[in-house]
Amino acid sequence: MDDSLEIIVSGEKLPQMDLSFHGGNGYDPMHELMRAMVLRAIDDYNSSGEIHDEAVDYLNSTEEEYIFSFIAICKHFGLDPAKTRYAIMNATHRISTRRRAA
Repeated sequence: MDDSLEIIVSGEKLPQMDLSFHGGNGYDPMHELMRAMVLRAIDDYNSSGEIHDEAVDYLNSTEEEYIFSFIAICKHFGLDPAKTRYAIMNATHRISTRRRAA
């Protein structure tokens, strides 16, 4: 199956967009922001001092109503918040938060 979108404007074929990521829905700014927030929390958790403490507070927050809470983001991505929190906080090796090239 071809996971690309072909757009033709005024008879001119525009570059194709790969829809194979994010469930075929293409780029979603909200999805990317949520992803970035969790990756930043992981980086901050691996830091020290106040930044680390704030990451711990964010990861342990029980807030569910706020769209950018850890629990809300996990649920958005279909992840179990408790298992995800445990995996982040008990990782035996540093979790890579760098975006990989396509």
